[in-house]
Amino acid sequence: MTYTMVVLTINMRDILNTEEGYKEIICKNNEYIKLEFEDLNSYVVSDDNDKIKETYWNLLNYTLDVLKAEYSLGSDVGNLLDFYKKTSQYILKSWIPESGYVQMIDMLSLGIILDIEDEEFNKLVALVEKENVKDYLIDFLIRSRNSSWPQTEGFIWKKPYKGISEIVSCAAEDKEKAMAHLKKYLNEWYRSIEIKTHNSKWNIHTGYWCWEAGALAKILKLEDAALKNQQYYPYDLVHWK
Repeated sequence: MTYTMVVLTINMRDILNTEEGYKEIICKNNEYIKLEFEDLNSYVVSDDNDKIKETYWNLLNYTLDVLKAEYSLGSDVGNLLDFYKKTSQYILKSWIPESGYVQMIDMLSLGIILDIEDEEFNKLVALVEKENVKDYLIDFLIRSRNSSWPQTEGFIWKKPYKGISEIVSCAAEDKEKAMAHLKKYLNEWYRSIEIKTHNSKWNIHTGYWCWEAGALAKILKLEDAALKNQQYYPYDLVHWK
C-alpha cells in the first residue's frame, strides 16, 4: 500500500530540503511500505506476533515520514485527513510507551488539528489507558476532547516538553503571554532535536514540524498570526478549514 497526495502548486513549507529531495524521500518510503506489507503477508499470526508488531511499528514511522515530507513539500492540507486515518491503524497495533512517546504526541496532536472524529480519537485514548501512561502533555491533549480525563502534573520527557505547562497556565488569564511562551517553546523544541537532519550528507530531511504547538494554539484559542512564518509551526495545518 502506497500513499500519494496531489500537490496543486509547489509552495514548499520547509525549504531546508529541495522539491526533488522531498519527492525522493516520499518515493523511497513508499517502497519501504510496500516491502513491509510483503513481510506482513508472510507472517503467521500465532507464531510471529513480535515480528508483526515490529512491522506495524515500521509502517507507522514510514507513513509519518511521508506525511511530514508531503506537508513540507506543500501538499494540499485537506488530503492529510484520509492519510491520518490510514496511519492511525499502525500505532494501534504497535505502540510501546517507552519507545513511542513522540509518535503518540504526534498522533494526538494531528488528530486534534485535523478534527478527527471522536470514534477515531478515542482509539488512541483507549491505547493510552490500556498502557496506564501518566504524562502532562498526553493528558492535556486528551482532555481537550474528554474533560473528565485526569490530568497528570509530571512529564515523561521533561525536555523540551516541560515548557508546555507554562503556556497552558498563562493562557487562561493572558493569551499574549501564553503566545510568548509558545514562541519560546518552539525554539527550545528545535534545540532539543539531537540529529539536525538538514545537515546530513544523506537525503533524510522530511521537515521540522512541532505538531503539538499547533494543537496547543487550537485548544487554547491563541491568536497565532505572528507564527505564520515561524519555521517549525504548522500554521497552514492549524488553519486548514
